[in-house]
Amino acid sequence: MGSIYKFSIPDEQKNVICERGETNLIKINIKNTSYVDTDPSSVSISIYNPCSKKLIDNAVMTSTCTGKYEYYYTVPADAIFGEYEVEITASSPTYINIYKDRFTILPWNVIQEVRRKSGATSKKSIDDKDISLIILEAYQEILTLVYKLRKNETFLCNPDTGAWIDGTNKIFEVRNPPIADYNGDNEVTGKGELDCGEDITLLWTDVDSNCSEGKVVVNNAECGNVTLTQSDDSALPSNYKSATVTYYSEWYPFKLDLLKKATVYLAAYECAIRFTELSKTTQADLSPSIIKFNTQRKELYRKYKDVLRLIKKPVLGGAMLPGDK
Repeated sequence: MGSIYKFSIPDEQKNVICERGETNLIKINIKNTSYVDTDPSSVSISIYNPCSKKLIDNAVMTSTCTGKYEYYYTVPADAIFGEYEVEITASSPTYINIYKDRFTILPWNVIQEVRRKSGATSKKSIDDKDISLIILEAYQEILTLVYKLRKNETFLCNPDTGAWIDGTNKIFEVRNPPIADYNGDNEVTGKGELDCGEDITLLWTDVDSNCSEGKVVVNNAECGNVTLTQSDDSALPSNYKSATVTYYSEWYPFKLDLLKKATVYLAAYECAIRFTELSKTTQADLSPSIIKFNTQRKELYRKYKDVLRLIKKPVLGGAMLPGDK
């Protein structure tokens, strides 16, 4: 179908990062091909979570005046952290135009802190949406470093009865508890408990070597107690060929209050690299305190590493953190 509508986001819309429980006001301006504010026959909005599940399905946007529409989205208290897609549809009797946008849900909005530390204060060089993704990637990278990956690991029998995979028993224990909240959403969940964002998964093969994903329910993350079943909730068959779980474990509790600080430093470091690589960057764009970017980047990375070591100290003196070289 042809395009008869022009979309734009108003300058005052700044919620590219939202926290749980916040209300995100999503606005859109719509003009015709002559760039005059216009009202389509209908304007609706859909919102998808990071797993592509539709959370809002073509809800009607509110008209505030000609060509201007808005929608209030309240972020659930248990929202999955990550990037959310917004799809706005403007319809007339003969045309349908779709505009796509995005926002990110994280534990905290630290865009301005990252800009200040990196020196990337010009939105013309790096906009807030790009920085929000840098922050998300930094947060996810740090979680990977402070936890230990247990990939395709075998598990232990029922701690109460001693039962193994016998076609009836469903309760087992992982070998290396506690199971970590790897996605950082303040809840440890298994494959099948939520739409996505699970912290532990199950892979098993039957007697004919057919490989399938199973369902995992985390009964006690600290002790590693889990319910492992087939995807239809039935027990794993006694004639199974193999069964393993993949998860991250905490080496021991670390200081969560420093996670935000480490994320800011790492995101600022990555942002400084991106900023200096942009061809349109000029000396006039740069904060006076960071003209010498090579030195600044090294300092940001050093501070990030220092905070990372405070989050999770080595078990043995002189030992290295995961990812250190």
